[in-house]
Parts: sequence; C-alpha cells; structure tokens
Amino acid sequence: MSPAFRIAAAALALSVPLEAFAKNDAKVTADVSGPSTRLVVTFERSADCRVAQVAAKLEVTCADRVAFEPAEGKVADGIVEGWKAEGDRNLVVLLGPGYRRHESFDLKNPARLVLDVEGKRAAVAAVPVAPAAPRRAGPVVVVDPGHGGVETGALGPSGAQEKEITLDLARRLATRLERDGVTAVLTRDDDRILGLDDRTAVANHNKAELFVSIHLNAARGKKALGAETYYLATDATDDEARTLAGLENKGYAGAGSTPAPTSAGETPDPSLELILWDLAQNRYLEESARLAEAVQREMNELTGTRDRGVRQAPFRVLMGATMPAILVEVGFISNPEEEARFKDDAYKDKVVEALARAIGAFRARTEGAR
Repeated sequence: MSPAFRIAAAALALSVPLEAFAKNDAKVTADVSGPSTRLVVTFERSADCRVAQVAAKLEVTCADRVAFEPAEGKVADGIVEGWKAEGDRNLVVLLGPGYRRHESFDLKNPARLVLDVEGKRAAVAAVPVAPAAPRRAGPVVVVDPGHGGVETGALGPSGAQEKEITLDLARRLATRLERDGVTAVLTRDDDRILGLDDRTAVANHNKAELFVSIHLNAARGKKALGAETYYLATDATDDEARTLAGLENKGYAGAGSTPAPTSAGETPDPSLELILWDLAQNRYLEESARLAEAVQREMNELTGTRDRGVRQAPFRVLMGATMPAILVEVGFISNPEEEARFKDDAYKDKVVEALARAIGAFRARTEGAR
C-alpha cells in the first residue's frame, strides 16, 4: 500500500463516524389490544426507513444497516400474520386475509417507526377497559397514566421509560387520594396500550368528578426542566403546546382514537369532532383552568423552577371528558437530573403529594362555591 493511499484511507476513516459501520439495534413489538394491529420498531438511534406495500406484505426498507430483534415474529390475528427480517436493511410484515389499509409514522425520543394496520380481526378475547369503581360515598377522581404497552412514551438519557414512571405515579396518587376519602380509579393499572378515547370513557363511565392525565415531557435540549399543565382548547396557546399535543395525539393513532365511520361509511372530520368536544367542554372550561393553575402552583413550588405556565392545547385525551380535565407534564425525562429524580421513590412521593394538595384545594374551593 503506497503512503499516499494510506493517508487517504486514514483521512476517510476520520471523516466517517464509527456508528456508520455498526448496525442500528431495533426492537420489534406488536399490540393487538386496540382496533388496529400496531407494530412498533424502536431504534437505538434515529433511522431513515420507508414503508411500501407489495402484494400481501408491507416492506420496511431502511437506509442504514439494522439488527431487528426478534428477527421473526407471529401475530396471526387475521390482520397481520407476522413479520420477518430479510437481510440487514429490510423488515417484511406479512398481511392476513382481513387486512384493509395501513398507516405509518415516525416518533422521536426514542426513535420509533409505528405501523397501524387496520382490517377485520379474527375472533379474539376483548381487552377490558378499567371497570367501574365500587360506588362509595366519596367522589371519584380518575387518574390516567400516559402511554403503555408498545407506546413507551419518552425515554430518559439512561433509558427510563415514561410509561413506567407515569404508572408508578398514578398508583401512588390513587393511594394518596384514598386517604382524603376520594375514590381513585386508574385508566390502566398494568402495562398495556389504551386508546385516548377509552381513557376519558373510563372517567365518564365512573361519573368522575375530575380527570387527571399524567405525563413526562421531553425536549431536544437536555437543560429543559420543570412542569407544565394543560387543559383543552381547539387553538393551542403557542407553537410548543401545539407540537406537544400533535405528538401525543399521533402517538396513539389507531389505538381506539380514530373516529368510527358513520352509517354512510364516511369517517367524521376530526377537526369538526374536536370543535364539538370543545363546545361540550366549555361548561367545564373555568374549572379545568382553575384545577390546572392549582396543580401548576404546587409543581412550581416543588421543583423550584421558573413557572413554565398553564397552557391550552387540543389534546385528544381530554376531548371526551364530561368533567374538569387536565394533562400535567410533571417534568422533563430528557433532562438527566430530572430523570434521576423520577427514579427516586421519595421524590415521586413528593410529586404525588403536590398533586394531591392541588386536587384537595381545588375540591375544597369548588365545594365552598356551591
């Protein structure tokens, strides 16, 4: 090898990142608990992949090398038969006889490719929605842990999952509220996906007094920290709120959140549906705002950070609620320091105590005004 060739090769090696030569690890998971069959490919790092239908299969082709795990899997629910990796850039999804259509989209933090495959499913046992709470003298508050199942939500720098932390916080909050004589009902008490509409359906079915959805935030920069609290509106307070609502709504697409076709076979206009639900929420608008403000005050005091404020956004999870309803982002899991706090039981108890105080103060003020 000539000296000139060695120099050129060394220069090329320095200019190409090492990860370009390594396979991108990707975990493939399937969920059939919603009306569509959902496959999620979660990548170790961002990936550029395209989806195309070829006869009775969907072909996922990635620009870089990918190690799919498991390389092969079965679903066999009538809509999807299963999947298998072909080479180190392709994943083939085998479609079943009930297949009708599909939709795909990308999500970030972590990098995910989501495939929602619709059609006629073979007879399977229905996944039950959370049961009605036993009727007690006390009021009912429904606590909604965000995400679940294949929808992990945001990931922290060390791998903490939003879906696990929100479920832990929801369970702790339910226990804490019971001490105040409140009947607390969780929309999910295990690790499974649940449609956005199903979550508020649990609240409506239980004739809940309040609906509180718990989430964790994420940002591109790792320095963002603090809590944000939202209530429903067709128009977002700002671009950041609009983007967050869009990501949350899209992340659940097809999981019980798609409007059912009308008798004429037409799918309702989602914009019109949101406006109608917004009108229905108008009677609770002032109360939702007061609840959000009470929660935000407590979270600001707990975290000692600048007030990120109460905002409005078109969150689908709040649309169907027939009671005051809020969504609280209790912190930024993308911030290493906040992620570490949410691994600490003592800190999680402090978050729960702050939420319980806010709910108690809101209820006391509401009862006093009646």
